Amino acid sequence: MANVFAILSAIALAAAAFLAFKNKEAYENEISARKTEQDRLATSTAKHESLVADFDETASTRKTAEEETVGLREKETAETKKNNDVETQVSAKKTEADGNAAKITSIQEQLKEIGDIEGLVGKLQRTKADIEEFDLSIATTEAKLADMTSEKTRTEGVIGGYTVKNSNYSNKHSFFSSTRVGSVYPSYGFVTLPIGNTAGVVSGSTLDVIRGGAVIGKLRVRSVESGRAAAEIIPDSVAQDVTISVGDRVVPGAEAAAK
Repeated sequence: MANVFAILSAIALAAAAFLAFKNKEAYENEISARKTEQDRLATSTAKHESLVADFDETASTRKTAEEETVGLREKETAETKKNNDVETQVSAKKTEADGNAAKITSIQEQLKEIGDIEGLVGKLQRTKADIEEFDLSIATTEAKLADMTSEKTRTEGVIGGYTVKNSNYSNKHSFFSSTRVGSVYPSYGFVTLPIGNTAGVVSGSTLDVIRGGAVIGKLRVRSVESGRAAAEIIPDSVAQDVTISVGDRVVPGAEAAAK
């Protein structure tokens, strides 16, 4: 009985030992598996962090690239505009060049029709000399004409003056502006004037004697010299209580001027 119990005990111990061994092995396997999973997790975490960093860097690079792209597009637009402007200018210059070429061709054709250039230059020089001589002749003629015109004007003025004088002499009208009585000879009924025919006193003309703005008497010129004249006092032209005196103002008669 005791042996049986010992055997059972041994079997139980053996079973316990076996179970303990199996449990230890399973535990070790679980620890190893957990460590493996932890290593995988650490690796995955590292990869994730690396990917996140790569993503952030890629996003930053993308943003920079987009900004550079915008800048490049703006530059492209500006360059395109410049190119268009240049093309427009080139087109305009080409049109201008074509026009100039056409003008040159036309001039060349005209030169062919004209003939020898050197001969033409000689003709032009001779023509220019002839024109200059003609211009000089015109200038000389114009100067002479101006002198003649001036002389004509002067002569007409002199003639006009003589015409007026002749008219005044014919009409017996003195044409001086004003003078004064130089002396009075009441016994002989005449006065003298300090001016003569050179100043415009005309023999036979009638003169008015002025005092205080009114006519106080009339004179008739009887004799005239170059620098003096004598005039008689016209009877009944002077009031009884008035006497013509030296210094009274004398002017050509109004009645004679109205004729």
